[in-house]
Amino acid sequence: MTRNKSIKIDQSKRSLNELIRLYERNYQKLIKFFPTSGGNKEISYLIPEGIENQEINIFCRNLSNHTSVIEIKKIKSLEILQNTEIEIYLYHDAKLAEVRKFNGKKQFWLRNRYPNRNMLSKDEKFQWNFFLEEFLNHTQNHGLGIIENALI
Repeated sequence: MTRNKSIKIDQSKRSLNELIRLYERNYQKLIKFFPTSGGNKEISYLIPEGIENQEINIFCRNLSNHTSVIEIKKIKSLEILQNTEIEIYLYHDAKLAEVRKFNGKKQFWLRNRYPNRNMLSKDEKFQWNFFLEEFLNHTQNHGLGIIENALI
């Protein structure tokens, strides 16, 4: 007689399929900001942060007909915090958006050994892209409007 053992699934083990689905969702959200036609574009808007509003700057440049780069910058609200900078590649033919840099750090591998020299989590690439998805959801729900003629 065999017993069925319950199998525990480690939440930090994300599959490639989950990551690609996340890329697809982020692409659909980002394309609302910058439709595929046109050249370099820039927008700035405010989001509430505590009792103040924080300015977000988004710059989009086309590398080719099939690839664009979006840079999102949030200037620090407190002196002890660093600026948040995210670099995203949009692959228009595949309809995917991938976070390539987060605060100046690049992440190539889907999974990291743990522990590692840089103290990255096992699924750091997934976490960066998940953060982007939550950031875009927050922007959509709580963004306060585009600032006209923004100077960066």
